[in-house]
Amino acid sequence: MNQDPREGGPATPVSDLRKRAEEIARSNEAKTRQSMLPDEAGQVLHELQVHQIELEIQNEELRRTQGKLELMRAHYFDLYDLAPVGYFTLGENGLIIEANLTAADLLGVARDNLINRPLTQFIIKEDRALFYLHRKQLFETDAPQTCEFRMLRADATPSGRASK
Repeated sequence: MNQDPREGGPATPVSDLRKRAEEIARSNEAKTRQSMLPDEAGQVLHELQVHQIELEIQNEELRRTQGKLELMRAHYFDLYDLAPVGYFTLGENGLIIEANLTAADLLGVARDNLINRPLTQFIIKEDRALFYLHRKQLFETDAPQTCEFRMLRADATPSGRASK
Protein backbone atom coordinates (compact mmCIF):
# COMPACT_ATOMS: atom_id res chain seq x y z
CA MET A 1 0.00 0.00 0.00
CA ASN A 2 1.37 3.39 -0.96
CA GLN A 3 1.42 6.25 1.48
CA ASP A 4 1.32 9.90 0.61
CA PRO A 5 4.99 10.99 0.49
CA ARG A 6 4.00 14.16 2.35
CA GLU A 7 3.42 11.86 5.33
CA GLY A 8 6.93 10.41 5.06
CA GLY A 9 5.83 7.19 3.36
CA PRO A 10 7.62 5.35 0.58
CA ALA A 11 8.29 7.05 -2.73
CA THR A 12 5.25 7.32 -4.99
CA PRO A 13 5.34 4.98 -8.01
CA VAL A 14 5.39 6.72 -11.38
CA SER A 15 1.78 5.77 -12.24
CA ASP A 16 0.46 7.22 -8.96
CA LEU A 17 2.60 10.27 -9.48
CA ARG A 18 1.15 10.72 -12.95
CA LYS A 19 -2.42 10.35 -11.64
CA ARG A 20 -1.84 12.96 -8.93
CA ALA A 21 -0.23 15.33 -11.41
CA GLU A 22 -3.14 14.83 -13.85
CA GLU A 23 -5.66 15.70 -11.13
CA ILE A 24 -3.79 18.84 -10.15
CA ALA A 25 -3.35 19.85 -13.79
CA ARG A 26 -7.06 19.39 -14.52
CA SER A 27 -8.01 21.56 -11.57
CA ASN A 28 -5.57 24.24 -12.75
CA GLU A 29 -6.48 23.86 -16.42
CA ALA A 30 -9.72 25.80 -16.22
CA LYS A 31 -7.84 28.74 -14.73
CA THR A 32 -5.04 28.83 -17.31
CA ARG A 33 -6.57 27.56 -20.54
CA GLN A 34 -7.59 30.27 -22.91
CA SER A 35 -10.68 29.67 -25.04
CA MET A 36 -8.89 30.86 -28.19
CA LEU A 37 -6.26 28.05 -28.08
CA PRO A 38 -6.83 25.20 -30.52
CA ASP A 39 -7.40 21.79 -28.97
CA GLU A 40 -3.93 20.59 -29.97
CA ALA A 41 -2.20 23.53 -28.28
CA GLY A 42 -4.40 23.01 -25.24
CA GLN A 43 -3.34 19.36 -25.06
CA VAL A 44 0.34 20.32 -25.33
CA LEU A 45 -0.14 22.91 -22.59
CA HIS A 46 -1.88 20.28 -20.46
CA GLU A 47 1.00 17.80 -20.96
CA LEU A 48 3.56 20.44 -20.04
CA GLN A 49 1.63 21.33 -16.90
CA VAL A 50 1.39 17.66 -15.94
CA HIS A 51 5.14 17.19 -16.41
CA GLN A 52 5.89 20.32 -14.42
CA ILE A 53 3.71 19.10 -11.56
CA GLU A 54 5.32 15.65 -11.68
CA LEU A 55 8.73 17.26 -11.37
CA GLU A 56 7.59 19.45 -8.49
CA ILE A 57 6.24 16.40 -6.64
CA GLN A 58 9.44 14.44 -7.27
CA ASN A 59 11.57 17.38 -6.11
CA GLU A 60 9.60 17.61 -2.89
CA GLU A 61 10.06 13.88 -2.29
CA LEU A 62 13.81 14.23 -2.94
CA ARG A 63 14.06 17.16 -0.51
CA ARG A 64 12.31 15.14 2.22
CA THR A 65 14.48 12.10 1.57
CA GLN A 66 17.64 14.22 1.61
CA GLY A 67 16.62 15.73 4.94
CA LYS A 68 16.09 12.27 6.45
CA LEU A 69 19.43 11.09 5.06
CA GLU A 70 21.26 14.07 6.56
CA LEU A 71 19.65 13.41 9.95
CA MET A 72 20.64 9.72 9.85
CA ARG A 73 24.17 10.66 8.79
CA ALA A 74 24.48 13.09 11.70
CA HIS A 75 23.36 10.36 14.13
CA TYR A 76 25.92 7.92 12.68
CA PHE A 77 28.76 10.42 13.02
CA ASP A 78 27.75 11.25 16.58
CA LEU A 79 27.85 7.55 17.47
CA TYR A 80 31.19 7.07 15.72
CA ASP A 81 32.86 10.25 16.97
CA LEU A 82 31.70 10.01 20.57
CA ALA A 83 32.20 6.27 21.09
CA PRO A 84 34.24 5.40 24.18
CA VAL A 85 36.43 3.14 22.02
CA GLY A 86 38.97 4.30 19.45
CA TYR A 87 37.94 3.51 15.88
CA PHE A 88 40.03 3.72 12.73
CA THR A 89 38.94 3.21 9.15
CA LEU A 90 41.85 2.01 7.07
CA GLY A 91 42.39 1.81 3.35
CA GLU A 92 43.79 -1.34 1.74
CA ASN A 93 47.23 0.28 1.86
CA GLY A 94 47.02 0.58 5.67
CA LEU A 95 46.61 4.35 5.71
CA ILE A 96 44.12 5.89 8.11
CA ILE A 97 41.10 7.17 6.20
CA GLU A 98 39.07 8.15 9.23
CA ALA A 99 39.46 8.09 13.00
CA ASN A 100 37.11 8.99 15.80
CA LEU A 101 37.84 11.46 18.58
CA THR A 102 38.69 8.73 21.10
CA ALA A 103 41.31 7.21 18.78
CA ALA A 104 42.93 10.59 18.28
CA ASP A 105 42.93 11.20 22.03
CA LEU A 106 44.44 7.77 22.75
CA LEU A 107 47.28 8.49 20.32
CA GLY A 108 47.74 12.10 21.43
CA VAL A 109 47.27 13.41 17.88
CA ALA A 110 44.70 15.80 16.45
CA ARG A 111 42.25 13.77 14.38
CA ASP A 112 42.99 15.74 11.20
CA ASN A 113 46.67 14.85 11.59
CA LEU A 114 45.90 11.11 11.58
CA ILE A 115 44.36 11.10 8.11
CA ASN A 116 46.59 9.50 5.42
CA ARG A 117 49.14 8.33 7.98
CA PRO A 118 49.96 4.64 8.30
CA LEU A 119 48.43 3.00 11.35
CA THR A 120 51.64 1.01 11.74
CA GLN A 121 53.38 4.26 12.68
CA PHE A 122 51.54 3.95 16.01
CA ILE A 123 51.95 0.18 16.51
CA ILE A 124 54.90 -1.02 18.62
CA LYS A 125 57.49 -2.57 16.27
CA GLU A 126 57.26 -6.00 17.89
CA ASP A 127 53.49 -6.15 17.14
CA ARG A 128 53.56 -4.94 13.53
CA ALA A 129 54.07 -8.42 12.04
CA LEU A 130 50.90 -9.57 13.82
CA PHE A 131 48.99 -6.59 12.41
CA TYR A 132 50.26 -7.28 8.86
CA LEU A 133 49.32 -10.96 9.12
CA HIS A 134 45.76 -10.27 10.21
CA ARG A 135 45.33 -7.50 7.65
CA LYS A 136 46.53 -9.87 4.90
CA GLN A 137 44.10 -12.58 6.05
CA LEU A 138 41.27 -10.06 6.14
CA PHE A 139 41.78 -9.05 2.51
CA GLU A 140 42.35 -12.64 1.33
CA THR A 141 39.39 -14.25 3.08
CA ASP A 142 37.10 -11.31 3.82
CA ALA A 143 36.46 -13.08 7.13
CA PRO A 144 36.45 -11.12 10.39
CA GLN A 145 39.83 -10.99 12.08
CA THR A 146 40.60 -10.37 15.74
CA CYS A 147 43.98 -9.56 17.15
CA GLU A 148 45.48 -7.36 19.82
CA PHE A 149 48.53 -5.19 19.44
CA ARG A 150 50.21 -2.52 21.50
CA MET A 151 50.21 1.06 20.33
CA LEU A 152 52.32 4.12 20.97
CA ARG A 153 51.17 7.68 21.39
CA ALA A 154 52.71 10.33 19.15
CA ASP A 155 55.13 11.18 21.97
CA ALA A 156 56.30 7.49 21.95
CA THR A 157 54.63 6.61 25.29
CA PRO A 158 52.50 3.44 25.42
CA SER A 159 48.85 3.92 24.54
CA GLY A 160 47.59 0.51 25.66
CA ARG A 161 46.30 -2.42 23.64
CA ALA A 162 44.19 -2.18 20.55
CA SER A 163 42.00 -4.83 19.00
CA LYS A 164 41.42 -5.26 15.32
